[in-house]
Amino acid sequence: MDRRTFIAASALSATLAATASDARQKPIASPVESPTGIDRSRASFLMEKAGFDAFVLEQASNVYYATGILPAMTRLGFAGDSFAIVPRDRAAPIFFITPQFAYYFSSADVDMAPGVKAMLVTGPQGDKASEPFFFAHPEGEPLTAKERNRLSETKEAAPYFRSTLDAMKSTLEALKTTSDNVGYDTIYARNVIEQSLPGVPGRDAVDLIKHIRLIKTAHEINLMKAASQANIAAALKTADAMRSLGSLRNIRNHFNAEVSRLGNKPGFLVINGSIDEAYDEDIVEGTTVLIDGVSSRAGYHGDYGRTVFVGEPSQAMIRKVKTIGRAWDELRAMLKPGIRFSEIRENGQTILRKLGSDIHVPFNPHTVGLAHTEQPNYDLDGSPMDLQLQPGMIISVDCPLMENSVDGTAHLEDLILITEDGSEPIHDVGNQIIIA
Repeated sequence: MDRRTFIAASALSATLAATASDARQKPIASPVESPTGIDRSRASFLMEKAGFDAFVLEQASNVYYATGILPAMTRLGFAGDSFAIVPRDRAAPIFFITPQFAYYFSSADVDMAPGVKAMLVTGPQGDKASEPFFFAHPEGEPLTAKERNRLSETKEAAPYFRSTLDAMKSTLEALKTTSDNVGYDTIYARNVIEQSLPGVPGRDAVDLIKHIRLIKTAHEINLMKAASQANIAAALKTADAMRSLGSLRNIRNHFNAEVSRLGNKPGFLVINGSIDEAYDEDIVEGTTVLIDGVSSRAGYHGDYGRTVFVGEPSQAMIRKVKTIGRAWDELRAMLKPGIRFSEIRENGQTILRKLGSDIHVPFNPHTVGLAHTEQPNYDLDGSPMDLQLQPGMIISVDCPLMENSVDGTAHLEDLILITEDGSEPIHDVGNQIIIA
């Protein structure tokens, strides 16, 4: 495969085929619609099925999922001061409890998801809540547009609360919940439930929240398509430069810079079987190198694995890489609602045997979204989970070559949306082999 053929084949989708080289240069536009937030219908259905009246969520990704807001203080390493309360009743708002100044300084700048009510904690002043704190405003100077918005959003969130516990008690008592019908996702959420509703503490809802997050809304799917598009463009640009970059550390740094330039947040890059950023080695001419790149946009992840030939690889490695590609193409066509994760693995092995190959490839599926891997471990009844594909899931099937050889490493991975009657990739699945 010559360079011109390689570039032409690297288009991110059919609509971008004529401008594939541009796709590696320009920032990828994000969807412009407002965030839809949590799927309240699905959440209410599963909460009722599991016997929950409400969730108290503290994990940053869960708060973001419910409210559209990433709590400001989590960026600084703080925990336990911001919570989302999700009632089972769809007619009730989702409540966002957070420090008032953190909200004013950060969260008020962006839109919360529809149907979210802020509950701001200003601190105590005697037996009442303190007045809100704002930046000083020089007399006679006009307010900036940002400051006008911050003041308006913060004042609209009144009344304020003396403490997080006061805000939590007020909310849970208004919802008429009992402690054993309230779910939590972290120890901080558990503690605040127990203090708000003395007696039996709340119940662990970590896996149930993952069940809710499994099925993506249209907005989430669009975000993941944008994240994947930028992630792939950065991976292909990095593969182009692999020979000149020369080492794992340089390649990883290049990928991180590219995803940032294209509008994503770096996650990690597995190169040649190594994921630890502290490890480095030179790229050897004539070897085969796997890349597995992960980055995110607005919290949603792209995940893309490919095999890069650095110079002329061995014929044995060429055969193995082509076999993985043929197996993945055949397995991908089988993905549809009702198929279980265990069946995906079994079908992959059956295909390899049919192809007459004894190479070791796990065909390991995982769901992707606000985390690289976010599927639940347990079913709703608490039994171990063998996840069944449903429409609206986005999954990856990891296809690495599980061998340690001087010929190098190989990998193949794409993101697949499960549809009503089958599946479809959310990005172009060409370029199974890349020549650097």
